[in-house]
Amino acid sequence: MKKRIGALACGMIMLCSCALLAGCALTANDPENPGRTPDADEGPAAADPVPAPEVHFTRDTMPRIDGSTATIPLSEGVCAELLGMTGEEATQYIHHNTTHAAYLNLTEGNCDIIFVTPPSADEKELLGDDYEIIPVVNDAFVFLNGRDNPVESLTLAQIREIYRGNIKNWSGVGGDSQPILAYQRPVNSGSQTLFHDLILPQDETMEAPSEMKPGGMDELIEAVSAYESSAQALGYSVYYYAKSMYVRDNSKLLAVDGALPTDESIAAGTYPLVSPYYAVLRKDAAEDSPERQLLAWMLSDDGQRCAQQSGYVALRILPEK
Repeated sequence: MKKRIGALACGMIMLCSCALLAGCALTANDPENPGRTPDADEGPAAADPVPAPEVHFTRDTMPRIDGSTATIPLSEGVCAELLGMTGEEATQYIHHNTTHAAYLNLTEGNCDIIFVTPPSADEKELLGDDYEIIPVVNDAFVFLNGRDNPVESLTLAQIREIYRGNIKNWSGVGGDSQPILAYQRPVNSGSQTLFHDLILPQDETMEAPSEMKPGGMDELIEAVSAYESSAQALGYSVYYYAKSMYVRDNSKLLAVDGALPTDESIAAGTYPLVSPYYAVLRKDAAEDSPERQLLAWMLSDDGQRCAQQSGYVALRILPEK
């Protein structure tokens, strides 16, 4: 999808090497030796500063925001920062209608900008060529199992074979002899779209019964955490939601290819399933429109720090203030 953005936002995007829909992580390079990644003991290099544009919003001029469930705290943090709200006021002010509903609301003119997981095939068709999709913050696709399940790590190859229906017992991946209850999400849910983008296309994924495709991310985590199924269950979510928004003591995040999802592994790109959240807005939005001003601010260092303070992972390693 062709993207057109203003000069300021375009300059900011060039600093972020997030690839759309590919789940690729940012890798910082040595400017004196392009292509060389820093040694492990050096740590990733900070990007050049990206100053924030001057923005002055009121409740009347703030763009109308919608989005995925997992980006609610992002929208709340941005509104608290830019409108001088308390956290409680921001919670009352922001309302997200879930991923697919947000895409529908944007195309129907009921909001100005949405913060979402990448579009599904149906949502791409809905958007056509009239909208821009721009990464604004990093997250990761994660897998969960029961706390008492001895399996702590899966490879991508094992995950794919489980969801193809070829590995059906935990003993096949180093666990106890228990059937694997591999939960999925409904088509067009944000996490199911990510699953098909990052793990398996839809035509290679085994069909799950309706009772194993819970409608909400909270319901999936509850299913994985349930006492009667926790030894057998496997599911997936997005990192921020599972780590901060809906935490259950009876489930745990799994390492993938030996890397546990953490803020540090996501920022450094050592966790293999990094995927951004995106801002989506109309291509024909004016350069000085509230939604473009908001986007430019979110891509600045100030906006990325605001995202970090809300619990997300910035698109790049930020310079010290």
